[in-house]
Amino acid sequence: MKKFLTRLAFVASAAAAALAPSAASANGPIIFVHGYSGSGSNWDTMASRFVASGYPSNQLYKFDYASLINSNRVSASQLGNLVNTVRSRHGGAKVNIIAHSNGGLVSRWYLVMQGGQNNTRRFISLGSPHSGTTWAYACVSPACLEMRPLSTFLISLAGRGCDRSLWSTVDGIILPATSAACGRSRMTAAVNHLALLTDSRVYNDVRAELQ
Repeated sequence: MKKFLTRLAFVASAAAAALAPSAASANGPIIFVHGYSGSGSNWDTMASRFVASGYPSNQLYKFDYASLINSNRVSASQLGNLVNTVRSRHGGAKVNIIAHSNGGLVSRWYLVMQGGQNNTRRFISLGSPHSGTTWAYACVSPACLEMRPLSTFLISLAGRGCDRSLWSTVDGIILPATSAACGRSRMTAAVNHLALLTDSRVYNDVRAELQ
């Protein structure tokens, strides 16, 4: 009996392992876009959770861009190049974009101004300054100027390009915190700006919005 139960558990485990990647693959490739002064490594924890949940590692991509130097317009064009490359690798499948902080503005510019909505299945932002953040008055780079409330960049977007947004009441960088709400928004776990990248509760919300 014990041997039978062990065998049954193995079969169930194998079946679950076989089904999980298939179900995840149906959502298509994911491109992670970091925030201001960040890097692709910011996504290591979340990407690992995706893989542990059954998402194929070869469908996860990290977009690195020079946020301290380039305007979001330039970075958006580079994001578009990566989207084209990823789609060509996956039979023309639409991509999912998951962006943190300023990465959400880069993504929105790509979606609205460069036709990216035709190439994108889902866009999820975490703590992005969709209506600007007063924190951006502390720096003077092109991306910072574009993150300021009522910047010409934000005025040009005119609220367009949002899909799903997650935000925290205690973000601390997006000021006011509600500036991160755009499109279909969800108040996620009460964690600080960087913890949005690593908190397991935020990850669960991301997975829910990815469906």
